Amino acid sequence: MDNGAAYGLAISFLNANGAFDDPVAAARWWAAAREGARETFLLDLDSPKPRFNAELSAELRALHAAAVEAFGSPGASTESAMAALSARLARGSLRLKGAPPALLFCASDGPGAVLFPLAHAVASLLAAGDKRLRRCASEACSAYFWDGTKNGSRRWCRLNCMERVRAPRRRLQR
Repeated sequence: MDNGAAYGLAISFLNANGAFDDPVAAARWWAAAREGARETFLLDLDSPKPRFNAELSAELRALHAAAVEAFGSPGASTESAMAALSARLARGSLRLKGAPPALLFCASDGPGAVLFPLAHAVASLLAAGDKRLRRCASEACSAYFWDGTKNGSRRWCRLNCMERVRAPRRRLQR
């Protein structure tokens, strides 16, 4: 998986608030996330298939909480978040396959087929330490986004958030 795809998956995971409350919602989120990163996101076909149940939903919620905690305090990730990410990274491995070689995610068990790629994507983004990962400046929004502007000055995740902040100021100026 290239870094752009890993970062996109990690940001999508960070923004998935409430998506892991029940197994059906978690399965839908995972299907959409995998479809979005299909070209660069390869799972070994021999890996066990994940079964989305209450246990896997709880694991996804715990991983999500650890990821948010790790990115919540810039430069000072907590040890509990790092331990949670490391535990999920232990549920699989990376292998090379094909010509030209591509990274293949191999899971040790069914839940690992979901948890390992997500933990790998979050760990890749965390290890990059890049200042381009930001939180939306709107108080009503808590979404993460990747600032791809040349000068690194983007403040809002979407145009809607920017308009929500700026519209009241424009009304006051009239």
